[in-house]
Amino acid sequence: MRTLIINSMFANALYRRCADELGLIPGMDLTMLTVDSWIMNGKAMPFDELATGSPYRTIVGKAGWRGKENRGFYRSGIVAAFNQSKPEVLFLMEEPFSVFALEILTLKALLAPRIPVVFFTWNNLSLSEFDYRPSLFYRNVARRTLPHMHYGLTANSEGIQVLRKAGFDRPVKSVGYGVDTAAYSLERDERVELLRQSLGIEPGELVIGYVGRLIPMKGVDLLIEAFSKLRQDDPLLKAKLLLLGSGEAESSILQLAESRGVTHLLRHVDTVRHDEVADYMHAIDFLVLPSRRVGMWAEQFGRVLVEAMAAGKIVIGSSSGAIPEVIGPAGFVFKENDDADLARQLRRAIDLNSAERAHLASIARHRASVDYSWQRFAKDAFEAICYCHHKYNS
Repeated sequence: MRTLIINSMFANALYRRCADELGLIPGMDLTMLTVDSWIMNGKAMPFDELATGSPYRTIVGKAGWRGKENRGFYRSGIVAAFNQSKPEVLFLMEEPFSVFALEILTLKALLAPRIPVVFFTWNNLSLSEFDYRPSLFYRNVARRTLPHMHYGLTANSEGIQVLRKAGFDRPVKSVGYGVDTAAYSLERDERVELLRQSLGIEPGELVIGYVGRLIPMKGVDLLIEAFSKLRQDDPLLKAKLLLLGSGEAESSILQLAESRGVTHLLRHVDTVRHDEVADYMHAIDFLVLPSRRVGMWAEQFGRVLVEAMAAGKIVIGSSSGAIPEVIGPAGFVFKENDDADLARQLRRAIDLNSAERAHLASIARHRASVDYSWQRFAKDAFEAICYCHHKYNS
């Protein structure tokens, strides 16, 4: 089944794992189109060379407005991708309101007008209102592209409602997203012990962690406030707070920690290599994702939750966006923007006995490996591609 998969983020090997797994499925003849360079969170992301024996053909085009997310476009590569792959199905992993989608579907109408389109979207709020300017432009792009799509895959269940409200009446399935759960499930006791020692964490001390960007919508200030409340209520609590990440709110968060008198208990690491993140995830006991909705943004998935669950850690997240859906029965949820409730949920997690903690960790590991692995994502995508292939090409 000849399939063309397109995503600008596939320039990075970490983001193209779904293509790696999809290409391995028997019967799949996959071609990938991506760009030679992209910009992610202000950092250059040049194309990573393919591993030997990659299960797909690759065409690398050039992008305009790199890093502008939904305003980016292909300067080259699309025509070559269609001509060389001769696809029977197009798998478009770009938002339906993006310039990428508009450009690709316009050229598809000329180069392969009859083939069906499977698409993936993160959007969990609206396809008619956007923070981006001009909002009217993106709304009209979605109105133009959606009628030419045939099967929607969403990163969260709210995405289904968004598509239905926008008038998309074809099949839709919520599939979450993929995470390299196997890499996070590996035990690494010696490395973690050395890491904890280097951070000044004493044996037996609990570690409450946050991993991600330090930006206002991530709500790390709430975690500082909640940790401060825990210390006020229990001055003898043996616990430290670990923040892994950097961003525009970094200085204000560190100042807040100082004003609350918890700086001596805070460990902040601004950046590490991606292959070291799993060590830090195993060094913590509880992972907190305290995101809040800001404007037309709400947490669409929360990859760090799944990574922590795969590592057997207890996760605590806000009620914002897709967070409760991802956590499910594997952790605790607190009321969005409520640091007092976060402190209460942290206390609940800390007070678990060893058997309760082990049971919750088992649930977390199972949920991560079964519901959020790349293999599971590829399977769901393959089923959607097969459905479209049989319905529209037979």
